[in-house]
Amino acid sequence: MRIIQIVRRFGPVGGLEGYAWQLTRALAARSLAVAVVCETDESEAIRGVAVTALGKMRPKPRWLHYLRFARRVAAQRKMQSRKNEIWHSHEMVTCAEVGTFHSTAHGAGERALHKRLDPTWHVNRWLERRTMAGSALRAMVPVSAPVRVQLAAVHTRWAERLADPIRPGVELPEPIATRETGPVMGFIGREWKRKGLPRVLEMLRAMPDARLVIAGVPREEITRLLVGLETRVELLGWVNDPNDFYSRISLLVHPAKLEAYGMVVAEALARRIPVLVSEATGASADMGAAGRALPHTAPVQPWTAAARGMLSQPPDAFPPTRSWAEVAEEYHLLYQGLTL
Repeated sequence: MRIIQIVRRFGPVGGLEGYAWQLTRALAARSLAVAVVCETDESEAIRGVAVTALGKMRPKPRWLHYLRFARRVAAQRKMQSRKNEIWHSHEMVTCAEVGTFHSTAHGAGERALHKRLDPTWHVNRWLERRTMAGSALRAMVPVSAPVRVQLAAVHTRWAERLADPIRPGVELPEPIATRETGPVMGFIGREWKRKGLPRVLEMLRAMPDARLVIAGVPREEITRLLVGLETRVELLGWVNDPNDFYSRISLLVHPAKLEAYGMVVAEALARRIPVLVSEATGASADMGAAGRALPHTAPVQPWTAAARGMLSQPPDAFPPTRSWAEVAEEYHLLYQGLTL
């Protein structure tokens, strides 16, 4: 059996991309035959893994970029397909037997009806339906249980194609030599509006004894939001070493409006840092006693009270770190089931 991983950008360059890259490495470590078809290869070579880069395509409009990539992948499969292969896509393509669904279902949790006046909203929904209806697709794997529920509700016609969720793994972190012990909250995420940074800043204003470390957010985008908080906020920008961020915080706060999983939650827990998240975060189901989940629409007071409590009395029990080897094993079983 040979597994072909499909991803536009191959490498540890984002959430979806990092998942595909880590899974490829873990499958190869199991001595499975693995190859990759991508648009651009942004990784270091993995022993035994052949990477076919189709070349950079015009990125805009984004929906057309997805369609161009899907067509190029389908053409590539016709050219190189062999017997006893399973093509596994992390993108919106229609020629793969297995897919991994990394985002929330299109339109899930939306309340702003004006978005549906935008033609691209309908085009993106069509792309999602086209992927779920792909003639080759035999199993679509959600990254979390909430995403599976969303997909089953939105795509009832193809709900039987939904597999059990396979959540991400975490690379075992290097031990943090010195860790922050004071009341320091942390927020990380490029899409800071969706991930809830305004709520975290509200909490900080209500907690005059606390500080906040922000990573992954350009300073110029949030300067006006920090007025009056400048002495209590540390802006790291993009961080190459996650420990640069995690070593500075004693609580991760992630009040996302909608989040398919939330890798930062798993990364914090692996470093024994408690987490306070929204119920709309997929990873909230995996926190155990080391985290708390609140509705993202709740007033700031319960968020502030929860943060104060977790900062003053950190949990002493954390869930075990899930490795990428475990993720690869679950996919291997799925692949084997499809070839029987």
